[in-house]
Amino acid sequence: MEQSELYTEKEIEAAILVVQDYFDYHFNSCKLLTIGYSGDNEKEFDEWADHYGAEEAIILTSSFKVAAEGAEPTLEPNSTHTDWKWILLRNVGGK
Repeated sequence: MEQSELYTEKEIEAAILVVQDYFDYHFNSCKLLTIGYSGDNEKEFDEWADHYGAEEAIILTSSFKVAAEGAEPTLEPNSTHTDWKWILLRNVGGK
């Protein structure tokens, strides 16, 4: 996992768990292959946080495989997506 000067390992792991839970619930017939913290990009984090009125943002990237059948209709069947961004926002206190 990429090291961060902005987030602790525990914060990054918590963000990964949020994404994994979301993925498992919403990305039916898809298999998560990789997920991780892509590094400190404070400018991009600030832009996303400002855009949504949050205090902080963290970006994770993942790759996943879409099943041949029964997949989410907006995803191409039997494809692999790489560098898929997950943008998580929070305010002071972690909410």
